[in-house]
Amino acid sequence: MGVRRKASVAFGLAQIIIGSLATVFAYFLYYDFLDVQTVLSVPQKDVVLYMLVLIVFGLLSIISGLFLLSGQ
Repeated sequence: MGVRRKASVAFGLAQIIIGSLATVFAYFLYYDFLDVQTVLSVPQKDVVLYMLVLIVFGLLSIISGLFLLSGQ
C-alpha cells in the first residue's frame, strides 16, 4: 500500500467523520438538544437555514469520503 493510497484512506475517513458530525450537529441544533440554540444564541427563524447548510455539507463530505475510500 503506497503513500498515496494511505493518504487517500486517511482523508476519506476524516471526511466521513466530519460529515457525520456535521449531520449530528444539525440534528442537535434543530431539536435544541442540550440547549445548543441557547448556547450559540441562534435565532429561531435561522435554525432551518443552518440545519439545511449543515446537512448539505455533511452529505457532500460523506459522499466525497466514500469516493476516496473506494479509490475512484
